[in-house]
Amino acid sequence: MSDSPQYPDGHRYPEESEPTGGYEPPPLPPRPRFDPPTPEPAREEPPPVAAERFRRTSPARLRAIPVERGRGYWRLITGTLVYVMIVGGMADYVDPSARAVAHLVFWALIAVAFGVTVARERRNDWSPEPRWPWAVAAIGGALITEVLIIAVGSPAIIVGSIILAALGLFVLMLAG
Repeated sequence: MSDSPQYPDGHRYPEESEPTGGYEPPPLPPRPRFDPPTPEPAREEPPPVAAERFRRTSPARLRAIPVERGRGYWRLITGTLVYVMIVGGMADYVDPSARAVAHLVFWALIAVAFGVTVARERRNDWSPEPRWPWAVAAIGGALITEVLIIAVGSPAIIVGSIILAALGLFVLMLAG
């Protein structure tokens, strides 16, 4: 014998009255009539006092964005390394007077870059940075170049430059 209830009509449920509401929403009350209001003349009202604090005094496009100082001496170091690579690599293939001219041009470029940096410091009211890296780059770049030329020669400098450039490009590609 089963525990299921037995209905008189077999498998059909008995007829019962449906609950009120069912699956339909209850009827809405009638909507009131809408009479549009008569338009009133527009009045100039002063802006709220609290908003006055946030009003711009000058347009955004005219505001000057403060210039930030560069971080580090990456351009100076990179320029010095490129100089050592180029002048050291060409040492065996040009006259010593051409190398002397290359040294003078390098020192002149370092002096111009130093002058631009000092002018930017004064123009933007930055505190002066240390001046020794510029002298180290100018004198050190020339000394390193000549020492490498005497110690290993131009072909080794060219190979080392290619390896160093490939490593630098690899690091730049990793950084994105």
